[in-house]
Amino acid sequence: MGVYDYKHFGTADSKALFTDAMAITLYSYHNLDNGFATGYQHNGFGLGLPATLVTALLGGTDSQGVIPGIPWNPDSEKAALDAVQKAGWTPITASQLGYDGKVDARGTFFGEKAGYTSAQVEILGKYDAQGHLTEIGIAFRGTSGPRETLISDSIGDVINDLLAALGPKDYAKNYVGEAFGHLLGDVAAFAQANGLSGKNVLVSGHSLGGLAVNSLADLSAGKWNGFYQDSNYIAYASPTQSSTDKVLNVGYENDPVFRALDGSSFNLSSVGVHDAPKDSTTENIVSFNDHYASTAWNVLPFSILNIPTWISHLPTAYGDGMNRVIESSFYDLTGKDSTIIVANLSDPARATTWVQDLNRNAETHKGSTFIIGSDGNDLIQGGKGNDYLEGRDGNDTFRDAGGYNILLGGKGNNVLDLQQSVKGFEFANDGAGNLYVRDAHGGISITRDIGSLVTQEPGGLWGLLKDEVTHSVTANGLLAGNNLTQYASSVKGGSGADTLKAHATGDWLFGLDGNDHLIGDKGNDVLVGGAGNDLMESGGGVDTFLFSGAFGQDRVLGYQAHDKLVFLGVQGVTPSDDYRAHATAVGHDTVLTFGADSVTLVGVGLDSLSGSGIVIA
Repeated sequence: MGVYDYKHFGTADSKALFTDAMAITLYSYHNLDNGFATGYQHNGFGLGLPATLVTALLGGTDSQGVIPGIPWNPDSEKAALDAVQKAGWTPITASQLGYDGKVDARGTFFGEKAGYTSAQVEILGKYDAQGHLTEIGIAFRGTSGPRETLISDSIGDVINDLLAALGPKDYAKNYVGEAFGHLLGDVAAFAQANGLSGKNVLVSGHSLGGLAVNSLADLSAGKWNGFYQDSNYIAYASPTQSSTDKVLNVGYENDPVFRALDGSSFNLSSVGVHDAPKDSTTENIVSFNDHYASTAWNVLPFSILNIPTWISHLPTAYGDGMNRVIESSFYDLTGKDSTIIVANLSDPARATTWVQDLNRNAETHKGSTFIIGSDGNDLIQGGKGNDYLEGRDGNDTFRDAGGYNILLGGKGNNVLDLQQSVKGFEFANDGAGNLYVRDAHGGISITRDIGSLVTQEPGGLWGLLKDEVTHSVTANGLLAGNNLTQYASSVKGGSGADTLKAHATGDWLFGLDGNDHLIGDKGNDVLVGGAGNDLMESGGGVDTFLFSGAFGQDRVLGYQAHDKLVFLGVQGVTPSDDYRAHATAVGHDTVLTFGADSVTLVGVGLDSLSGSGIVIA
């Protein structure tokens, strides 16, 4: 399962399809927003906004603005072509298609009928090593135009946008047929002449281009002899949603254009906060940019009438942020309704702004929260719920307010800021690169690639003032100067089948790989089986059984109502799940199933389970 999974293709094929769709969509814009994206990254959206806007228009030595012919600008359009070719795609020309409609010098195809002439689309192909065509990409461009005719083309596109929302019935549905009816017929004929079917066609687009994707899906069965009815459709930031089930509509929750129309119908929410769930759309992906982070900028809600909110709509932010979602180590844990926060802050804001789930102007987020950092130095903050925090590259700092969490620091020198005294936590090291942090309320965080921890310790004025203390994570414990905070007592297995026995005072038992036998004692133990099919026995204390990742087919003996079962980072969980969605009675036992993994509670009846003793994060 993953947020972009499509048509039951499976995760790997869905990822590849999504990556291709994003590559051809970005190419359709020819890097038009290069100047704004670079200016925003350098200068931000606050006091640096004037410099951002100047760069958007004029560009600079590292970007090309929207005004053509500035001599010191790099050729960002060539960079766009290089990027799509690196992704395996090559533009297909009008002469190859035998098409006689309007095409510009870059090979972009323009709308055919009066009233649609500002519409634009790119046709691209993928070829095998022998030069045979294997796939066709159709990428519709959004509201804009080439640099040379940007204003006139944008005006034409805005008229199309308004007609789609307010104009004749089915205008949005019929948009592509009116704009590119002949071209799409020629593309279908070209594909068939090369031995391809509609299944070999990928259709993508952003904004008004996303509307075109949904339009083609709606028309696919009844036009062009049904050639496109089995094609693949991925739309970004589309205001409309197809009436069919063929389209994956992807967008940021705080993008004022995404899902603006109900299907293709305008209502009052279209100009206000429109966050109602849709069958074909992702629901809760947030672009955490300078606008979203600012209380001042959010005095007014997200709206297509609130121009600053359009920063979340730019294609470059989609290309960077959405691709980081697909690259995330947590991708397989996500689903269409998952809350995913993507760090898209400018360089000035990143230094002082914590990336977190603010849940602004939207329906209440449910389930675990995924926060994905940038490749800069991020400040990433989880909440009181269950969080998955990923820093990627850069020197990142993490905070969390409790719950059950996984923190992946990534590359760089990463810090976990506990904001409390070290005495309020218990630390355990499994010897395989993971540091476990348990707070006073029993919440557990599994951390990786964290080099140091920062705590607040009593300082001057009889301890009323606090000193910030940095502890290095070492093999033997947490080292602050000459003071060593030792890890909790633990027993560790290896790659084979191990038998691990806890002491009476309480231990952490780490089975790691292999089919292990973990035996608790009278103390309060934490039993972590790891990979393999493990047998875990409670010894009578208040025990925690922790299951993470692909943990195998495990069995638990001696489970009591006061014990706790924690499932953290396992597949097959949706935001609204409770344990009953995974529990089945099998004879006198209860089996909890998560994807391909399961836990059998031996001798425990289903009716005796309680949600208070089971955590599904």
